[in-house]
Amino acid sequence: MKLLLSMLVLPLAGCPLLAVEAEVGEVCVTYKDIAIEGVPTGDRVQHSFSTDDLGQLKELADQDAELSFTRVVVRAHGSGVPSVSSAHVTVASGDPASTLPTMSIVECSGDCVSDGYTIDIPAGIQQSALEYVQTGSLVVDLDLRGTLPIEAWTADVDVCMTGKFSYVLDPSE
Repeated sequence: MKLLLSMLVLPLAGCPLLAVEAEVGEVCVTYKDIAIEGVPTGDRVQHSFSTDDLGQLKELADQDAELSFTRVVVRAHGSGVPSVSSAHVTVASGDPASTLPTMSIVECSGDCVSDGYTIDIPAGIQQSALEYVQTGSLVVDLDLRGTLPIEAWTADVDVCMTGKFSYVLDPSE
């Protein structure tokens, strides 16, 4: 009986001991309390911000993974409530040595859906986020148009992704 159990535990030659593939539910990098200057005309604001704190998302991206941008959520707070008619959001690597291009990840024009202080912009086409996350730093550019506060305001911005990853434990390596 002991011999049979030992044989079941030993991996077969050339086969991994453990192979896992898992879907990653939506995960977001949240930028909190982004200070956005008021605009005298109140019709357009462009703002850029970055983060080097990608935490476990970077660790996941360094595995055998796929990540795609899915949406951007902007939650305004402060004295003014923006009414956004169009939005364009791009992402770039914050690593100065990176050669990745700036990539448009979400856009809406005339059909932006907002709920009071929140605008949720889904990605029209899910584009790969993997290489950008692997650089360890993201730079996000917001271009919002509509009726915007003329006073300074703040917002939390979520850049969201989904994907899958694989992990193989192979004792022969």
